[in-house]
Amino acid sequence: MYVFLIACVYYNKKGNPWFLYHHIGEGGVPTDWFEEHLKNIWFLNMKTLTNKEMLESLDKHGKLPKNSLALTFDDGYYDNYRHAFPLLKKYKMKATLYLNTAYVENEENRAFTYLSWKEIEEMSSSGVFDIQLHSHKHMPIFVNTSFDRVVTSDDLLDRDIQHLYGGAAKIGFPIFGKRGEFSSTGVIVPLEAAEKFKNFYENLSDEEKGNKKLIQDFINGELHKDLIFETLETAKTRVLNDLNKNISLIEKHTGQKPEFFCWPWGHKSPEFIAILKSAGIAGFVTTRKGTNGLKLDLENIRRVELRVFSPLKFKLNLLICRNYLLGKIYQVLS
Repeated sequence: MYVFLIACVYYNKKGNPWFLYHHIGEGGVPTDWFEEHLKNIWFLNMKTLTNKEMLESLDKHGKLPKNSLALTFDDGYYDNYRHAFPLLKKYKMKATLYLNTAYVENEENRAFTYLSWKEIEEMSSSGVFDIQLHSHKHMPIFVNTSFDRVVTSDDLLDRDIQHLYGGAAKIGFPIFGKRGEFSSTGVIVPLEAAEKFKNFYENLSDEEKGNKKLIQDFINGELHKDLIFETLETAKTRVLNDLNKNISLIEKHTGQKPEFFCWPWGHKSPEFIAILKSAGIAGFVTTRKGTNGLKLDLENIRRVELRVFSPLKFKLNLLICRNYLLGKIYQVLS
């Protein structure tokens, strides 16, 4: 017990926790709760670092400063500007935003809930937000031919499903196992193959439609030859086209070249790391729980996700994860 307590004292402030937010306000962490999070950071005299500042510190010193952390936001929602930005300025803290550039909107005609380039530029130029990469489209790809279900009427307005079929998805098209586009080589279902499956499926009886083995046998046999299986080279071209679009838009609007990549959907790919490094990516950000060391493992940065995190729960996670030993125990138990 004494050894453990001594170790806890030794490793205190030697963890580097990263916290993951999506929405602040409606649909996410309430704004007043988020302010309490910042108050806890201020009370513990912790330093919030952007990804850019972390990389500069690692290049210069080889380690991050003790008692430091990262506040990160995924996707690029308008409420990050409306609610989080003013509070970060109020408490003189900084954060990093991983941006999906395909969804940036015009603030004068906002159809959904995403940021505009004008807002992103303001957030970046203030020095409060560091804008980094989260892919351009943030879309899935089929990664195998394991039958899940068919497209229904509800799926026709689903952006992910439409993307898988080039915007031409129909009721009855097959849905296979899918993951984020940056996670794997993919399986492409040409529209002719999708129509072939649809005709097969529609001619099944209700009882046969419940027989997944029957359907899978058709896919493995008759349909298999009509599918396109990506090679690593074709997947490389696909992901680099998306990544370079993500990079160029952020660089154009902020004047800063992003060097950190947050895996879309949290789906990482060890074999794609080398590909992304060739495009200038230095750090890879995951959704895996736990803390990080002051010698940051740039290929496997862990975060604690805060969908709806009460001030007390945040405080406990903060205290645990700024202690490197306790953070690693939390990581194993999680």
